[in-house]
Order: sequence, then C-alpha cells, then structure tokens
Amino acid sequence: MRILGEFGTGSASSCGVPWLELEEAASIAKQVMSSRSFGRRVESLQELNEAISYHAANAAQRLRKQGLFANAVSVFIQNSPFDQAKFYGRTETVVLPAPTECSMQVTNAALWLLKKMYQSEVYYQKAGVMLSDLVSEEGQQTDLFAYSSAHNKSGRLMNAVDQINSKYRRSTIHLASEGVDRTWAMRRSFKSPNYAGDWNELPVVS
Repeated sequence: MRILGEFGTGSASSCGVPWLELEEAASIAKQVMSSRSFGRRVESLQELNEAISYHAANAAQRLRKQGLFANAVSVFIQNSPFDQAKFYGRTETVVLPAPTECSMQVTNAALWLLKKMYQSEVYYQKAGVMLSDLVSEEGQQTDLFAYSSAHNKSGRLMNAVDQINSKYRRSTIHLASEGVDRTWAMRRSFKSPNYAGDWNELPVVS
C-alpha cells in the first residue's frame, strides 16, 4: 500500500510519486508477557507456583489469540527494591523442543524454571512469564520426538477452553496448578475503575 502525494507545485509529489511506504501486513509480535505485582508479600513456593501457572496460562491464551507459537519461555521473580532485605531478582529462560501455544506445555516449562530460581526466606513482590521467539503456524519447525506431535490434540483442547472462557468468564476453566483462592493476587481495591469497558462500573449520579 502506498500514500501518493497530490499537493504541491513543481514537485514529484504532484505527479503521484509515493511519499511513504506502508506495511500491508502487521508484523508478528516479538514477545507476549503476563506479569503483576502481588497483593501482599509472597514467600512460599506453593503460592509462587500458582502465580507463575496463572501468568503462563494467561500468556499462552494471548498467544493463541494472535495465532502464534512460542519457541522460548522466560520467568522472572523479584522482591521489592524498597525492602530492607537484600534485593533478589532473577530471570531464567528455556528454549522449547518445538514451538507451542499449549497452556500446559508453557506452564510445565515455567514451573521447571521457577524451581531453579526459587530461594526461601525471600519475600517476593512481583513475578511474570514471557513467551518469545514467536512464529506463525506456517513458520513452525517440528521436532523429531513427541513434543510437537501432540499439537493437534492439545490445539483442539485449548480451542475449547478459550471458547468456554470467552462465553462465560475468564478462568471459568483453568489449570489446577493456578490454585483457587489466589491469595497472592493484586488487591482489587487498588484497581482503577473500568468506566469504558464495563457497564457495572459506570459512575452513578444521584
């Protein structure tokens, strides 16, 4: 697609010479990330497992919305830089055997990374999962083993999960490793009102 110049006198623009080239197709996203600060300080590995599982599944769902597959999974955890204790922040990345958009495969990789990174007696304040080295379905390179062969079955499952969660509400169906209570979640009282996206949050004038 081109933008043609139609104004000006004695210039190339008046002859329909393009001023500017536009991309006809949107470029593929370079990464997809899900992260959030905790509603309170988190110390236990169990709560971190739940938080990382949630962010891994959330990132995978965003990936599927764009029709993309990830070749690498990264996890980061950190405490607050304002704590009196020594700052601890760490990021680890694993390259997958083959591209995937399956929440279960992404979550398994993320939890494996978390186990390597976790240190006890640290009060964590934030964690997140990033998916990178993204490719479209046509750009995949499958592996010689069973990792990519499960794509057809897991793809149908993920599609069904996404449809149910879209029809009802987010996390209607979720991985067991995400937990139920999610005591680590951000305090909703700190969330800004969603005036433009939710009828129930419109301000009321009496």
